Amino acid sequence: MRGLFVTGTDTDVGKTTVSLALLRAAAQRGLSIAAMKAVETGCRREADQLVPADALHLRAACWPSSPPPIELVCPHRFEPPVAPSVAARAAGERIDLERIDRAHATLAGSDPDLLLVEGAGGLLVPLDDDGLTIADLAARLGHPLLVVARDRLGMISHTLLTLEVAAARGLPVAGVILNVVDEHELVPSNLDELLRHARVPVLGRMPALPRPDPTAAPQLGAIAERSLELDRLLGPRAQ
Repeated sequence: MRGLFVTGTDTDVGKTTVSLALLRAAAQRGLSIAAMKAVETGCRREADQLVPADALHLRAACWPSSPPPIELVCPHRFEPPVAPSVAARAAGERIDLERIDRAHATLAGSDPDLLLVEGAGGLLVPLDDDGLTIADLAARLGHPLLVVARDRLGMISHTLLTLEVAAARGLPVAGVILNVVDEHELVPSNLDELLRHARVPVLGRMPALPRPDPTAAPQLGAIAERSLELDRLLGPRAQ
């Protein structure tokens, strides 16, 4: 089983879009897939339910016909669009790492070829008031990081800072993917500069996709195949 923990250089960098592109590409290669988003804030409230949009996208990509309970795919869901520590405090709750562990173990127990875990925001986003961060969750689950960086001015520093944190905490990095959220903010030189300065694989650039919901773009998997060095993430295609 290959595992990836998808993190960002910031919030709103396109982690879910990139995650879906990878999952769809893996499925098109004939790989079995599973995914989870351990914590999602900014969930929509419907009656007495909190609806986690990102986690629902991941679930639909992995289990289109017989989806598992949303609690398995997204163990913690909160309404305010704020850091998980703030959202949990407002709800009178704490992030329960053992609950996340159980969901992760259940998904891993099905032995998928690819298990993808999407984080929330960047590596140092707090999960509680005692210093627990997304980086700690990534270390606990044990998958190498895939860093998604929004391709715009300033992303080189943001990306290198993220990689510094990963190195300081001993977190392996599978690679970096640049994601063009808005083609008007694209900086063409960013990719070459990261190739020069990042000491991890830089796997390519995902192009701008239709707004407002790029996760609904058709052929996400095919776009990933054209744009990214997927063999380095998923292994070589079967002959």
